[in-house]
Amino acid sequence: MSNSRIEVALQTVGSDRFERLMHDLLEREGYTVDPTGTSGPDGGRDAFLVDGDRDGILPCSVQKDNWVGKAHDDIETAVENFDRDFDFYIFATTQDPSTTKRDRVEEELHEEWGIPTTVWDFSKIRNSLVGDRENNDLIREHLRVNPNRPFVDIESEVDDLYEDLLDRVKRRQAPDGTIVEDPALVVVHVIPQEAVDDHHDRYAGDLPHPPQFEKRDAYAVTRPKVKITENNRRFHDGTERERYTAIHRDGWTEGIFTALYPSDNPQLRTSIDRLIANFVHTALGTFDEADIYPPYYVYVSILGAEGYTLSRPSGSNRPPSNVRPFTKDEIRLNRVQIDNPDVDVPDVMRKTFDQLWRHGGWDHSVNYQASETDDGETVYEWNPYR
Repeated sequence: MSNSRIEVALQTVGSDRFERLMHDLLEREGYTVDPTGTSGPDGGRDAFLVDGDRDGILPCSVQKDNWVGKAHDDIETAVENFDRDFDFYIFATTQDPSTTKRDRVEEELHEEWGIPTTVWDFSKIRNSLVGDRENNDLIREHLRVNPNRPFVDIESEVDDLYEDLLDRVKRRQAPDGTIVEDPALVVVHVIPQEAVDDHHDRYAGDLPHPPQFEKRDAYAVTRPKVKITENNRRFHDGTERERYTAIHRDGWTEGIFTALYPSDNPQLRTSIDRLIANFVHTALGTFDEADIYPPYYVYVSILGAEGYTLSRPSGSNRPPSNVRPFTKDEIRLNRVQIDNPDVDVPDVMRKTFDQLWRHGGWDHSVNYQASETDDGETVYEWNPYR
């Protein structure tokens, strides 16, 4: 089952959805689940469990680090906060420890608190979902994966969708209307895993506002399959676009802009990093609002780039001597995978922006300020030029 879509979705599931998944899964196992427990240390809500005449409690954790510590903390919190005795303790985690480690944690908790303990880890949860066809509906409902197509290369399918979307842009076709012919285009796609699945029932009219490069990307219109912003400055025939953002009912987002200074020497604006980061950040918010789940894949491309340069920021240090125009007509930056909608977008995009600026002869993006901590670690502060 390695690297299946179900595994990817389970590894990146959010805490609220994971709790709901475990509640439903344990009810299928014969437990009565009362989700009105208490908030745990990480803000999650523990559920009370009943198995015949036995009472138990269920904390759930999507914590990536120190799940063992959380398992100990949660049982201590349950014992101290409730005026009742528990006959069993189930700790659910998306982590995938070895069988030996899982068994050792169960034994430690049982010995310390006198409560029989079971750890539902990644492998146990996956096997319960996949191994029992009666649970396939939970895969669809909580993980947004078609259980009939679990063993596909998700990254390859998303890459294929990106190629299709970019081919359309190269033909200067927008999701609605056409794209201006002449200037270089900066193209950003943020594609969730579920965009390549086949069970969506969304309508375009129910979608949130498309992502934004800037606040002025405000007015959007609804078409049969997509919402797209209408902020053209040229208004050629009402449909020829030089800038737009869009969200499709399948979940993928697309944005293009021409970031040029009017000059005989064509340039991409220094603000290119900021605009892209804003688009990705607002795309994550849009996905969260629409219940479109991670992982998300970010693609940045520049079309018609040959001969363009990255403009030197006002007030910046003199650029390096090897600054040069782009030598390729099409520049594609490395794909970025985002597993959590709450990430620091400038942080996860930094290496991608560095790659872009290196195409223009710079050593790195000018929109980050590097400094060194007392222990010698280099940290990067997002400080974009406006």
